[in-house]
Amino acid sequence: MTDRPAMDRVPTSLGELAYLDEGTGEGVLLLHGWPVDVTLWRRMVPLLAARFRVVAPDLVLGGDLRDQAAAVRELLAALDVERLAVIGHSHGGGVAQLLALDGPGVDAMVLLDSVAFDVTPPDDLEPRAFLERGSVEFATLPDDDLAAYLAAPFRFAPDLAGALLGREPELEALDLPAFLLWGEEDPFVPVSVAERLNAAIPASTLGVVPQSGHFLLDDAFESVGVLIAEWLRARYLGAPHGHEGLVMLQLERRPPWVDLAPYEQVDEEAATPDPAEQEVGPNA
Repeated sequence: MTDRPAMDRVPTSLGELAYLDEGTGEGVLLLHGWPVDVTLWRRMVPLLAARFRVVAPDLVLGGDLRDQAAAVRELLAALDVERLAVIGHSHGGGVAQLLALDGPGVDAMVLLDSVAFDVTPPDDLEPRAFLERGSVEFATLPDDDLAAYLAAPFRFAPDLAGALLGREPELEALDLPAFLLWGEEDPFVPVSVAERLNAAIPASTLGVVPQSGHFLLDDAFESVGVLIAEWLRARYLGAPHGHEGLVMLQLERRPPWVDLAPYEQVDEEAATPDPAEQEVGPNA
């Protein structure tokens, strides 16, 4: 795992942006955060690529969140990806929010222990110390995976004050489903931030994962990987469950603009019994 995966490259305003592009179908964009690279998605890419076209750029070229979002838009344009779901972790979650807020094309959003509002992880830790404090399972992280994380060639600098601060009213106007997954023991972006995001985004679901920290995909991948895939199936593709695994319950608050998928619709006449046909009596 110490070798970085072979990736294609596309020129952007930040320089050449390396990326993975695997699978076919509707687009899913994966955005990692500091201090790692696309290695974060090493198990997520094959899981999702069985059903989606997965694009995972390496956000290691510098710049703030706005610069990263602009470079990602250039990448998507070069790849002719017009409709997508975006999954963002940590600082990548900030980039995901900017993509959803500032332009068309994002139809669903998953945020994993994401930066938000004016809350960001500390910037005074060395990468290894950041990983050790942020991951409950750091001690069990394979040496080659840790080496791959620490081999990321550059760390981009977030600029939350200029990018996300004060945009809560725009989050409240988002007309897309969102899934928020948070480690209960995240030391950098606490669950209170997730609750605030969940309150702001109209059609959002919040899942808090026990015994997990900032790096959910290392601490609890067996649980959250399937949850993300199933949520994308239901809320992004609108596809019925095939009874091949976990059955997802839709728990988010649905605003008026959300249309029910055909398989969710109920025949009101059939659902409302005729009083004349109802049984009466103590055993009815």
